[in-house]
Amino acid sequence: MSSRPIAILLFLACISSGHLSYGQHIISDVPVSWIGRQGLPVSRCNAGQAFYVPDIDGDKDKSVVCVAQDGSTLQFQIPDPKGVVHIFAAADNGLALLANFPLVRNAPSRVYRMYHFDGEGKVVTQHPVSFDFRPNLMAVTSSGKTIVVGYLPGHGKKKEDQRFAGVVLDADDKVVQLFEFPPTAEGGNWAPGLMEGGNGVAYAMLKSWAKPTSSVATIGESGRVDINVLPVAPDNKTRHYDKWLFGPGVAVEEYHIDGETSFVIRFDEYDLGSGKRLRTKSTPPPGFPIACYLGDQVVGIGPLGDGDQQSTHRVTVKLEAATLHN
Repeated sequence: MSSRPIAILLFLACISSGHLSYGQHIISDVPVSWIGRQGLPVSRCNAGQAFYVPDIDGDKDKSVVCVAQDGSTLQFQIPDPKGVVHIFAAADNGLALLANFPLVRNAPSRVYRMYHFDGEGKVVTQHPVSFDFRPNLMAVTSSGKTIVVGYLPGHGKKKEDQRFAGVVLDADDKVVQLFEFPPTAEGGNWAPGLMEGGNGVAYAMLKSWAKPTSSVATIGESGRVDINVLPVAPDNKTRHYDKWLFGPGVAVEEYHIDGETSFVIRFDEYDLGSGKRLRTKSTPPPGFPIACYLGDQVVGIGPLGDGDQQSTHRVTVKLEAATLHN
């Protein structure tokens, strides 16, 4: 037998074994009753529910869609047609959504309105709110308080020269506490990443503008901010950082390494309380964006099939056993 047929057979065997390996990791695969186009990348995840802002018939940024574990969807619609989704956060059996509205001539600042939805997508409360900064991230704590952070105004300044600040809002969206973030170790400011609510606190992923340092900020309902710098390995020519996720009690870096015999996606876990690196888990590349990290599983949402037969699925994939770190 010539070397070319042997090479082809080996190639096919590798594809087959890789596909079987990935197939063995699939826990569930359910079709999604998709609402709107251009819903990816998924913007948020909460207890296995994935949230995104859809484009419905060309009408962008007017609602948020939640994809449940069974593939069903629920839409949270802004009742005022002039409103646009600015930021949002999963809340207990519902959603908090901050909408902005077109600037009015001679108005001192942009108008915002906070909407709180129940678990059926209905508006429970809505209040006008104002900020001394431009909101970038938002989270709802277990007690129902909302924490919003963003850049303080700095006319003519670059973002890296602007201070990062925030507010704590009560259940009626009244400001109960203002706070600012301490400077980085280099004396500079922070760039926002993502944010999630916790038990009486909110967690925010931050990066230093001065150098690529990743940190987790713990923001209390009193406005206290504690920052843990994470011992993250730097990106290089072989180790490629992808994104950060939140999981149960952990912040998670998703990345891959070039040149490995078996190509896998890796997930490094960092404890939210201490910033300590805990363990690394992995899975064969699922072929779709990871939406949720659930500890021993990851969830992705994306199209499957070809042409007219293509449909959107929510796929849950098992992670490999952990490699522990000291």
